[in-house]
Amino acid sequence: MTATPAEGQAALPPRSAGVTRAALLSLLAVVLALPGGVLTAARVGPWELGSPWVQLLSGYPLTLVSTFAAVLAAVLIGRRRRVRLVALAGVVLLLAAQLSMVAPRLLSDGWNPLAANRAGPPGQGQAGGEQGRWLTVMALNVGGATLDAAAVLKAVNAHGVEILALPELSPVTLQRLEDAGIARLLPYRALDVDGANTGSGIFSVFALTKQKRVPGSGSFQSRAVAAVPGIRPGIRLTAVHVESPRPGQVSGWRKDLKELSRLQRAAPDGTPAVLLGDFNASLDHRGLRSLLTTGLSDAAAATGRGLWPTWPANSSAFPFVQIDHVLVSRELTVESFTTVSIPGTDHLAVVSRLSYRG
Repeated sequence: MTATPAEGQAALPPRSAGVTRAALLSLLAVVLALPGGVLTAARVGPWELGSPWVQLLSGYPLTLVSTFAAVLAAVLIGRRRRVRLVALAGVVLLLAAQLSMVAPRLLSDGWNPLAANRAGPPGQGQAGGEQGRWLTVMALNVGGATLDAAAVLKAVNAHGVEILALPELSPVTLQRLEDAGIARLLPYRALDVDGANTGSGIFSVFALTKQKRVPGSGSFQSRAVAAVPGIRPGIRLTAVHVESPRPGQVSGWRKDLKELSRLQRAAPDGTPAVLLGDFNASLDHRGLRSLLTTGLSDAAAATGRGLWPTWPANSSAFPFVQIDHVLVSRELTVESFTTVSIPGTDHLAVVSRLSYRG
């Protein structure tokens, strides 16, 4: 005998599998969008960031994957049309915001707003004509005493490097490079070497006039002016090693980036500059973006390679963040950017070819 509802009592409809599925997919969309949403707020917000946000922002481009998955989850919500539209609108707007900040680093030439110092094809712009000259620079955080010095010189030779910046240059590593014959390839140098991993150095085929190193920095960030033919004031060089933003050291990290900005703003107009090395910051960090507003361009972003990672290298983890950079002033034109693996350090070397009018 089938039971019937009591008189005046409405029968309850069976629970809909579609409602349960929509609820689960909505929850999934929210969870997947959370990393991108939180870090987007951290990236564009007006507040000063400390740990762990500084570290998490280094991997900001990776959150595009989870946000895109959130879009798919919202699309699949199904029958619940209103819920689906609300969820889809939210995650699509988040994805668009993220792409607006990340995608320009993958563009080059005229499509890239970061490529003010990007040359056109050969025969056009600064690279063209008989007066066009080339300059190749390289930077590598050499780390501890395990660096393969011969591999460094091999890379210098293979890429025709004329200016080399080596942050974290210790006396032991310097001696390894001397023994390998760095003076034959790059006879001029400006050194600030002291301690285990606090020193730095600039090596060049051009004569160097050593300048006072970056003041107030815990790392010895060497500075020099290279007497490059065709550039009458010379090129101001800085071997960059910004303090790592570890817990308790974020204020020093922020201070180092601000000091680089101050020095660049204080430099005479029309003087070419190249800052290269380990900035311990990506383009998702406000301090580095502020440095670019002084008239500098990031060589990787200007050539559509702004997401090429440089750290960690030679480890069990794949490189996932770009914290090593070549920044150039508007008097120089970025022609190319690449990375090179060197055994014995946890950073990839960054190599950029520049052009200028002689």
